[in-house]
Amino acid sequence: MSAPMVSVTVIDQDGASDFAAPQGTTVAGLCAMLAIDLTIPSVRLTHADGRPLDSAAVLGRELPSGSAIALSSRVLSAQQANEASARHENQWLSPVLALVGICFLLVGAITSLCLMPLVADATLRGFKYPEDGPMWAIILAGIPVWLRILCSLLCCAGALVPLFASRLVRSRPAMLLLMPALAGYSSIGLVSGAGVHALEVAPVVAVWVALIAAVAVASLTGTPAAVSAILVWVGAVALVTVGAYPVFHLVNVAPLAVVVGILLFLMAPRLALRVPDNQLVDASSVLTIPVRIREEPAQTPSPVTGGRMATALGHTDARNALIVTASTLFVLVGGVPLALSVTPTIDVGRGIGGFVLVIAAIITLLTSPRATRNHLGRILPRLSAAGLAAAFLLGAWVQSWTGHIGLYPLLPVCVLIVVGVSVAAGVALYEPKGHAALAGTILDFVQTFCTFLLLPAAFMASGLFEFAWRAVL
Repeated sequence: MSAPMVSVTVIDQDGASDFAAPQGTTVAGLCAMLAIDLTIPSVRLTHADGRPLDSAAVLGRELPSGSAIALSSRVLSAQQANEASARHENQWLSPVLALVGICFLLVGAITSLCLMPLVADATLRGFKYPEDGPMWAIILAGIPVWLRILCSLLCCAGALVPLFASRLVRSRPAMLLLMPALAGYSSIGLVSGAGVHALEVAPVVAVWVALIAAVAVASLTGTPAAVSAILVWVGAVALVTVGAYPVFHLVNVAPLAVVVGILLFLMAPRLALRVPDNQLVDASSVLTIPVRIREEPAQTPSPVTGGRMATALGHTDARNALIVTASTLFVLVGGVPLALSVTPTIDVGRGIGGFVLVIAAIITLLTSPRATRNHLGRILPRLSAAGLAAAFLLGAWVQSWTGHIGLYPLLPVCVLIVVGVSVAAGVALYEPKGHAALAGTILDFVQTFCTFLLLPAAFMASGLFEFAWRAVL
């Protein structure tokens, strides 16, 4: 009489296969029938749930009919894990490398075919005869205007296509600033035919095109962080346009840029978190007067779910990262030139105002991140403060009282080293024991006082006071 058969499922790297063997056959015997060498150290047998399986287990007794045997190899598993890791890295690395390559290509093309010809045109206008100018300017000025405009249009389109084509690009806050900036930079070739003031008009055209690109991204894609990008570009357009307008030739926009950057950082939490009013208060349940006939009924709050909370927090983080990054750019672009050139001897209060503005900005940027939980919000403002401090110590004011004794720039470098070592040692060694609240209160007072000084100091340092005074008189 034949022995009853027991069916088992063997799972290996090729998939799952069903086999039947006589009852009483061991797992080792089944593997021998299937030409599987169990003596290889890397081969291991497990149950379907991952528990180790003894090769002496008997089918029909320890393993009932219908059981599953998993056959795996440690070498093969490691190889599969490495391949999966490589695929995951390539999925992230390939788009990033492609985007970086596109950025370098656009910047190189616009710089060589649009910006440098504008500089060459401005250089040759300083000569009575253009032939007397430098050879590089003569060669670059010979690039046709139609080629500059065509390159500008193509590069501008190339900068905007990734924003509309890829949801991943739109979800990155840095891309909402970088790609419109590249589109604006690409548009400077459009002013080649503007004549004498083409180089002065180019920054204005660039920021306006960047603003239009940001508005297009926000309106056509519906990205929540793109609305914050519009706010950032509106500030940039206002500053650059005021700085380039001939009527405001007395106004220096660098102090205003510093103030805008610091205010953006201070208001980042409020601007980043946006919750509809009907989600905060159920207006229909707290009404004390009847609703009018033509009045629109109040909307009831939507149910608060985990998915909606995760979405709201994701949008909040993206907007906060975008605003903090933009505030850092505003502070560095406006603050570094101001800190390098400011001296207390400039007339009509500009020097004193700029001096106070730089000191107040450094203190505010160092103290305000204390209440921020985001790592980006803690690091970028302090890096901005470090940049302002370095520019201030290497600037015209320090050079004016150290240059004649030969200590410049040795003294500022020594001051930076001493301050850095002192701060690092103080943070590492000092542990507040009972006076943390007092220290926090003092820092809050200093931060509030410096924040209060920012606007009047910027008003004086930018020349707005001098402009208004001359306009009245």
